[in-house]
Amino acid sequence: MEQLTLPLPLPYLKVNRDGRIVAYSALAEDHFDLSSGHIRTLVDEESINKLELISSEAGPDPVKMELNMKTNENPLGLFDVHLQWDSDNQAGMIVLPKDSSNEELIQKLADIQSRLASSDFELLEKKEELENVLKRMDRLSGPFIPLSDTLCLIPLFGDITADKINTISESCLQSVFSGNYEMVLFDLTAVGEVHADGIGTFIQLVKTLKFMTGNVIKLIGIKPNLAKELNRHDLDQWVQFNHSLKEELSTYLDQ
Repeated sequence: MEQLTLPLPLPYLKVNRDGRIVAYSALAEDHFDLSSGHIRTLVDEESINKLELISSEAGPDPVKMELNMKTNENPLGLFDVHLQWDSDNQAGMIVLPKDSSNEELIQKLADIQSRLASSDFELLEKKEELENVLKRMDRLSGPFIPLSDTLCLIPLFGDITADKINTISESCLQSVFSGNYEMVLFDLTAVGEVHADGIGTFIQLVKTLKFMTGNVIKLIGIKPNLAKELNRHDLDQWVQFNHSLKEELSTYLDQ
């Protein structure tokens, strides 16, 4: 098995048609026991049947499925798995916890119960409301917009922070993988301040999309402050650049 050095924000596995794991990301190693080197030891019997069916029948199109998987922390958990076969008969698998939102809610409730003993309830309630508002604002700061069957747009608004990019990453990845898009446009015209951890997380998201889909990724509307940060990273092999969204759409419509 090969450990991928690419920093991916979600657990990633690559398996062959026999179910042998040929590559994995650092997060996959953190989440799962990979010592057997085979996908069979990570899923229950019903999920094995799903994988065997897809292995024998699936073509190159992306496939989304639910699998019960064994993690290092839980004996069994439900996951959304995005899978796609390549020309080498190897399947790339991105793994997303199906119940991550429920786990987050349960954790928040547990934190509230613990803090009630030593803090004012009304103040705590207002703080939780503010956190929810801020998270919702982050989610709305990177909407996924399908422009056609093959072209999609993700405009980013406001400051680029790690929390914001992490918030929009899951929905962004799911939306791209569920379609057959050939080109993904990130419009950065409305970006404000750029935080170092935020740009690092954004680059991880871009590389994940490119690595998993092979789509053309274009960054549009880059301001001088953002260009300065991006120049510190070697992105030529991952993305293309354009000056404006208007110019890009004109070129696309003329094709």
